[in-house]
Amino acid sequence: MENSIYKSMIAANQLLEKQNIIANNLANISTTGFKEKFIFQIQNQNIKNLYNNCNKITKEYHNLSSGILNHTKRNLDLFIKDDGWLTVRDKNGQEAYTKNGHLKINSNRKLTIQDNEVVGNNCNITIPNNINVKILSDGIVTSIKKNKNHITQTKIGALKLVRIPTQDLIQKENGLFYLKKDNQINKYINTVNHSNKIRVQSGMLEESNVNASRNMIEMISNARQFEMQMKMISMCDQNSEYANQLININN
Repeated sequence: MENSIYKSMIAANQLLEKQNIIANNLANISTTGFKEKFIFQIQNQNIKNLYNNCNKITKEYHNLSSGILNHTKRNLDLFIKDDGWLTVRDKNGQEAYTKNGHLKINSNRKLTIQDNEVVGNNCNITIPNNINVKILSDGIVTSIKKNKNHITQTKIGALKLVRIPTQDLIQKENGLFYLKKDNQINKYINTVNHSNKIRVQSGMLEESNVNASRNMIEMISNARQFEMQMKMISMCDQNSEYANQLININN
């Protein structure tokens, strides 16, 4: 009896964890570049009892497919193509990666994404005052000056664009992606080198790829399963009370 209650409790906790993930997906449905997250359980092959919920290993994964493209026509809005990532430096100074290409210029004339400074490719990027900025498809940042009969472009710096396998990434609470400690790229230095093959497109933003319908269906399904586990616990508790009453009567 106690074993059944314990199993139902473990299953209910796992469902609550799933609900938190889905709720976070739905909350970020309008967040630029957000990638929906899911968790699933796999059986630990070292455990012989295949029906023991507490012996399942929980893993998480992200849907890294592209979201809908929004044509903003803003020079500092970027769509990072294919499996490329923009590199930023978080508030702790650690290198992180994002698909959010909504760049801004802060008071120090630095390019930022959600207040995280954008990392340059072997350079520091500082935007001069009173210029028009254009970012080329290879990530080179230029200033544009219009003279009488021609346009002059001057290189300011270049963005650090990287390619990282999905299995080497982990997302933290700040929404940024980081290299896992056991990554296959560089096990000793937690950074990635710039890739010349990554391309960006300015004037466009990649919206969140959260599928609202699928997440809502999953949330409803989890809620029903959670209710079923609560009923199982309640039934086991009632059966335990009935058993105690019978024992007392026989005594």
